[in-house]
Amino acid sequence: MRLPKLRELKEAVTAVFSPRFTTRFPAEPCVVPERYRGKPEFDLETCIGCGACVNVCPTPRCLTMVDDLEADPPVRRITHRFDACIFCGNCQDNCTTETGIELSEKWDLATLDKESIPETHEFELQTCEKCGALIGAKKHLVWLYEKLGPLAYTNPSLLIAKSGELLTQPQDIQEQPQPDRAAETSDFMRILCPKCKCELNIRL
Repeated sequence: MRLPKLRELKEAVTAVFSPRFTTRFPAEPCVVPERYRGKPEFDLETCIGCGACVNVCPTPRCLTMVDDLEADPPVRRITHRFDACIFCGNCQDNCTTETGIELSEKWDLATLDKESIPETHEFELQTCEKCGALIGAKKHLVWLYEKLGPLAYTNPSLLIAKSGELLTQPQDIQEQPQPDRAAETSDFMRILCPKCKCELNIRL
């Protein structure tokens, strides 16, 4: 029994004369280690609103996506609740653009205002100009155009989506989608969903 007591005494004396182990937070800022997985943050310059982060998030309430087709224009709302986040990093690892959402070094996320927790970002949606079906976010289509380079010229929808980004004045006349109308040659220069595009190619 004597040896264990001596060992405990040695540890006690060592602890007394050793430097302080605990940090002085919040009096002094806490420096987190490299590659620390903190609060995920969106980079709205590179985020295209594709929803890949929502699809891979294992926590149901952390990342949610709602498409509002009744809005004018239609929008996609992606909401992030960091109070439900488990900081797994799946959103960052599976981001389509690789930098649209990244884990920051922010870890002190305590708050007394629950209303300030949700962060919602909106992205304008593109619908089929023939049947009105949802295609995706406009930023996503433009990103595909830029990613494909010269190959994008094989897809009229991507060309029109890119040219639409350059318009400064809204169109005065916007034809309403007509799902029952037969496909015409002029539809080749419209933004179509895969179903309408397949129908157009088969008929013409």
